[in-house]
Amino acid sequence: PDFPSLTTKITSHPLLEKFRRYLTVVRTIEYSDVSEELQKVIEEDFVEERKKDRENVTGDSLHRALVVTRLYAMSRGHKKMEVGDWRDAKSLERDRITRIMSQGS
Repeated sequence: PDFPSLTTKITSHPLLEKFRRYLTVVRTIEYSDVSEELQKVIEEDFVEERKKDRENVTGDSLHRALVVTRLYAMSRGHKKMEVGDWRDAKSLERDRITRIMSQGS
């Protein structure tokens, strides 16, 4: 069955319009390189984490954390990653890992 009235309601919903505008704006942000300050914080964090868990803290996990941080920063409308973005993204990753581990139990 076709539900034109429902489709019209969904596609014209004010919240959907806000999401569309948000995605348009985020897509147009020109992103700059990582600052030296953030590079230092990331390096120090990575070295500390690697000391604690050499098996699971790898170049791949660092790359994933950087990608998540960049996407998180962009989603916040930032033109470059900030130390707060890095810390927030690390927290999100810890939460993700905790959820995965609890599902496996």
